[in-house]
Amino acid sequence: MRRLIHVMPIAAAALLFASSAQAQGHLNLFVGGNFFGDAGRSVNEAFDDGSRLTWGAAIGGMTRGIFGAEIDFGYPNRFFGKDDSLDKNYVLTLMPSVIVGVPIGGERGPGFQPFATAGFGLLRRSLEVNGVEALDNNSAAYSLGFGVNADAGTNFGVRADYRYFRNVNADEDDNIIGIDFDRGTFSFSRASVGANFRF
Repeated sequence: MRRLIHVMPIAAAALLFASSAQAQGHLNLFVGGNFFGDAGRSVNEAFDDGSRLTWGAAIGGMTRGIFGAEIDFGYPNRFFGKDDSLDKNYVLTLMPSVIVGVPIGGERGPGFQPFATAGFGLLRRSLEVNGVEALDNNSAAYSLGFGVNADAGTNFGVRADYRYFRNVNADEDDNIIGIDFDRGTFSFSRASVGANFRF
């Protein structure tokens, strides 16, 4: 796992550089909610409770609005609940992701772009209960999702998307990549909406 953590920043930087070369860049600033799985609540509960929102950003680029990549960062505060006994209570995700879109309207002016995305990166969990550390670890994770960009003009629009996150157990192995992956047991879904800037 330690080797994987060291490799992730290099992979993220390479993915972002590749996506920005001869491509239209974008920056998405979003707010959302977490539900299902280990979030332990329904979609309605997630958005009715404003104290447990997720904040984040994604930056990347796409070529002709069809193929691209981005780095998605999310910070769900109070992920495990809002009881006063809970402290350092959050889940952080950092996901280099690939995107495949269907552009309607082109790269300039108003447009509409459904897309699908898949990522692999870092998931960090932290929780203290009555001042005692209950959870504090980093793990590999993957994300799968879809969404839509609705652009009001060349430089500004709105994005809405859904992503599913699940951790992956990564242990050292003697295989060709030196890592053995097993599907983990921690998962949740995130729905978000945000301002999308194109440049």
